[in-house]
Amino acid sequence: MKRPLIPTGIVLGITLILSGALAPNAFPSNAHFPQPWRQDAVVQGRDETYNTERFLHELTFDHLQIPPGVTDNGIRGTGGSVSSRRLYLDFRFRNDFGFNHDRQGFLLDIQRGEDLDGAYQRQLVGFRHNLTDRTELWIQGDVFSDKSESDVYFSARRHLNGNSWIHGSWILPDTYFNDKTDTDDEFIRKPQSFFLQWYQAHEATHPTLGTTASLTVSPTSEFLSRTENLQVENESLKAALTHRFRQQSWHWHFEISGERTRRQYRLFGVDESASSAFSRDQIKLATRVTDTGRRYHPYLGLYYLDLDEEGYFGRALDDVGFTRRREHTIYGGLSLPLSARTTLTPGLYLSLPDIRQTFAENRDRRHHSFTGKLALPFKTIISERDHAILTLNPTFYLHKFGFGGGNLQLHWPM
Repeated sequence: MKRPLIPTGIVLGITLILSGALAPNAFPSNAHFPQPWRQDAVVQGRDETYNTERFLHELTFDHLQIPPGVTDNGIRGTGGSVSSRRLYLDFRFRNDFGFNHDRQGFLLDIQRGEDLDGAYQRQLVGFRHNLTDRTELWIQGDVFSDKSESDVYFSARRHLNGNSWIHGSWILPDTYFNDKTDTDDEFIRKPQSFFLQWYQAHEATHPTLGTTASLTVSPTSEFLSRTENLQVENESLKAALTHRFRQQSWHWHFEISGERTRRQYRLFGVDESASSAFSRDQIKLATRVTDTGRRYHPYLGLYYLDLDEEGYFGRALDDVGFTRRREHTIYGGLSLPLSARTTLTPGLYLSLPDIRQTFAENRDRRHHSFTGKLALPFKTIISERDHAILTLNPTFYLHKFGFGGGNLQLHWPM
């Protein structure tokens, strides 16, 4: 597993202290950031089997304000308890330090997030050069003291007419691994990932209203880990489409995101010799409407998750299993001003999940009945000048008696 440039304890502390709230669920999709091949994902995989409320937690802990866009400067973060021993974290700090009349810039992009293969963290540092008024070239790196673990990003952006742009990246994960590693592991087919993104703003005065489409493709790679006694082939595709617009006082948000991953494992060792495939197909659909013309800004949303996983899940679980989840959720709420700087935004989440989960090691789960949560986010403006908002969000279960987890969020544009 990669070691961060910033110590884990400090990152965790910053995330928990600064994590941040933000108008009812903005559904930031991490598929709008490049999601390249990760060694820990294909070798280890995630180290947990999801409980019944896992994705309901993520929905109730989602960013409440529209977060900074994929290339906007700022801090945004959310952290919340999804079990007695685990936190869900989604944190990003990005800044483009422009100089030379903004013809060049130093890029810093710190990310800590989670996908279906588990938690990840990236500390991208790089340089931007404006080749022309409309064309930018970027080079970035996720750099580690162990040179074999460093990733390299080559990117270009072309600004189009109508406040839109198209962005492409060629990513070389663990670029120097075969030459620099001090282990007996090696790439048989080196990984690479390609990222493509298109953005179109609908209103110059409201840059959060617009359309963003993103795609990360990781073609077939093959990795031999003698350390973990396995060989794995991997290919994946991750995509997202977000569309925000307004009709008079009605603000609409639509999002669809998905993943398709295929892996082929060959396990070997003293007591094992086997081959096992792994497949994952996921789709998320979300829509929300907010009436800003009414006093308390009521909102209503729908959310749907479709997840199928089957096969060998990696060395962390070291198990063969099957997961099928279909989750339908309706939610709504409103904003209640408590003072000039503080607002209570209660939300009600009603879900009907259909879960079938089977593993060889008797970690089965069956669930087909109502689940729900009540969220009570207290939003506080901590800097009017910077539009910085801190939110404390306690939640409570509706389908059983108990505390549903605490959530802390931070939204700080820069």
